[in-house]
Amino acid sequence: MPGSLPRRRRFAGTPTARTIGISLGALVLVAAGLIAGTASAGEQGEQAALPAGDPARGLVYNGLQRRKAGPCGPDLLEVKGTDPVMCTHGPDAAPAGLSVKTSVPALAAAAAPAAQALAVCEGDGTSGRRVEVLYVHGSTSRYQQYLETFRSLAEGVDTIFNESAKETGGERHVRYVTETVNGACRPVVRDVQIPDSALNANDWAPLLNAVKAAGYTRTDRKYLQFVDANVYCGIGGFAGDTRKSDANRSNSGPEYARADNGCWVAGVAAHELGHTLGAVNNNAPNASGHAHCTDEWDVMCYKDGDEVVVRTVCTNRSHDDRLDCNHDDYYHTNPPAGSYLANNFNVADNLFLIKGGSTQPDTNLARSATASASYTSPWESVTAINDGIDPPSSNDTVNPRWGTWPNSGQQWAELTWSSSVSLRRAQVYLFDDNQGIDVPSSWKLQYWTGSAYADIPGSYPVTANAYITVTFTAVTTARLRVVLQSTGTSSVGLLEVKAYAS
Repeated sequence: MPGSLPRRRRFAGTPTARTIGISLGALVLVAAGLIAGTASAGEQGEQAALPAGDPARGLVYNGLQRRKAGPCGPDLLEVKGTDPVMCTHGPDAAPAGLSVKTSVPALAAAAAPAAQALAVCEGDGTSGRRVEVLYVHGSTSRYQQYLETFRSLAEGVDTIFNESAKETGGERHVRYVTETVNGACRPVVRDVQIPDSALNANDWAPLLNAVKAAGYTRTDRKYLQFVDANVYCGIGGFAGDTRKSDANRSNSGPEYARADNGCWVAGVAAHELGHTLGAVNNNAPNASGHAHCTDEWDVMCYKDGDEVVVRTVCTNRSHDDRLDCNHDDYYHTNPPAGSYLANNFNVADNLFLIKGGSTQPDTNLARSATASASYTSPWESVTAINDGIDPPSSNDTVNPRWGTWPNSGQQWAELTWSSSVSLRRAQVYLFDDNQGIDVPSSWKLQYWTGSAYADIPGSYPVTANAYITVTFTAVTTARLRVVLQSTGTSSVGLLEVKAYAS
């Protein structure tokens, strides 16, 4: 263990960090945890000595080992007791302003931005390689208290990755597992309960094994864990694979990044997730030799050993909240031909990131609304209009339907959200059974202004056996109503209603 601790520094801070009033710090690691003693000739393949550590600052080495001939090689640590063996760069000490033993306060609901959301999402929110956010706790859960905090921190991590990508003329976003919350695309936060003994163990393996036992073992997942414990500040898996290939181990899972409750800040989460995505390989131009870099200012850089010399290359202190000073070690969206990142693994190419001009997913917001109607036939169901089932035809005899027989005249069905959503497109599938329920003579959409219903201007064709799509100037509302006018004494009905923000 070195005789003195590396200096600590302060992040410029993401909006999320400023909101919760915490000074982010680029992670400060102690060299002792990353440069264990050299094994003698007779210790080839055996465990080399590790420092005693400093649990008060999250430097816990119990359950870790270094073996020259082991699967992690001489430069990384193995987490003992996991199958398969997991490699890691080692535990991280708490940055200045944070304490491993003092939980970060929850983000106050009143302080949350009004339109908080991920800037870019992709696809259906679940398929493919994705980062999945987990809240891991024991018998005591603070899930509801901290849910907004975890969402916001994950979004802060995304900001760090994308703002850093912009510096090289590109765009990158974390491909999270996502859901629609009040009309916005946000990271899913899983509520994961494990035994208290595994949560509080001074060893990462029991928690890892408990989380795996809970089912979080997908090979297309990186798991970003916010752990409600006071053992570590942060620790993450790291492959140390330099191959410039989609087969690089950093492109696969399951892999785990952990931040305990004293270090629930975006900078810590970005650092640990960065390791699981492949930062920083030890052959990089400015590598410290212990999975970090030495050219400040940078999320992944710091003096991690007495023998390491740190240089201030990027003088703007705000880059302490960005990836890869000068973009020559681990993150560049378009590296120059012949450069290190053109020939070695580049985190900006990681398959868990969204590259370039992806857009918000085409999320059907109707699925999160409550359906009601002017009248519903006793054998029909108004909940059919937003059950997500696409009808085979207007005379659907298999799936649930909403109909108003024997009532005629003007009828309506309505979607109500718990809070306002922004809408600019809807799709309606009309019900026609040729036995008293016919397509309407006319129909329209209305939205609730807060005091009355107002018509939404648009074109409303009457078409059977297909979705009718209406695009309109965006409205913000908590209620969307489909108003149908029957033909003569016929009744009307709907099979499905979809609503979109774009």
